[in-house]
Amino acid sequence: MTKKYSKFLPTSEDFNLEHFPYYWVTQVHAQYVQNVDHVLKKYGLDNSRRRILLALKSKPNASVSDLSEMVVSKMSTTTKIVYRLKDEKLVDTYSCEDDARITRVILTEEGEKMFYKINDLTNVVLEQSFEGLTPLQIEKMMECLKHIFKNLAH
Repeated sequence: MTKKYSKFLPTSEDFNLEHFPYYWVTQVHAQYVQNVDHVLKKYGLDNSRRRILLALKSKPNASVSDLSEMVVSKMSTTTKIVYRLKDEKLVDTYSCEDDARITRVILTEEGEKMFYKINDLTNVVLEQSFEGLTPLQIEKMMECLKHIFKNLAH
């Protein structure tokens, strides 16, 4: 273990939870999800389904596997969410022409409408979360998070 990171790790003698970066990552994420879930309640949705709709908006005709990777969720969980959205008529599924084992997902017209409705609501939460930060600070934070993700992903 290198000393330069020791104060940030729970194995340190003088460990303080507030110095542990992942404490703050999980705190921020949990609070964000709680706030988003609260505003989405108006439409009977939750953050998990919002994330799938958002992923589909950015990658139309994605496979369930693609969606699972995009939202960092287990395949079984993603499949359940997709079929729940299908029951709600927000998405539709079809078998891939090249490989029938692959299920592709598309937003329905209702799903498109819902995407825009919930996007407006969740933008309020996003703006609230970034209050007091400059765009440059937000970009730097995102660079750091992407770097950490790449370190963990290999």
